[in-house]
Amino acid sequence: MSDMSDDAKNKLNKEHAKGRVEQAKGAFDEVKGKVKKNVGDAFDDESMQAKGTAEEMAGKARKMAGDAHADAADKAEDAIDKMD
Repeated sequence: MSDMSDDAKNKLNKEHAKGRVEQAKGAFDEVKGKVKKNVGDAFDDESMQAKGTAEEMAGKARKMAGDAHADAADKAEDAIDKMD
């Protein structure tokens, strides 16, 4: 069973990494959206403000999805450790 659990752990490590990548991309999108929103505020550009707000919210959602993905991989790995 050790070989199977090692394979599963390797796959889960990759899934955990994918979750962390999504977190980072979400954080970047969130910051990019904030910048757009602030530029829109500075130039009184409602379109840019709206786009910035939407991008910021999408970034937050992507970051949360990355959190969930990484957490699920962690919990699955913990379950495998308990089986060994």
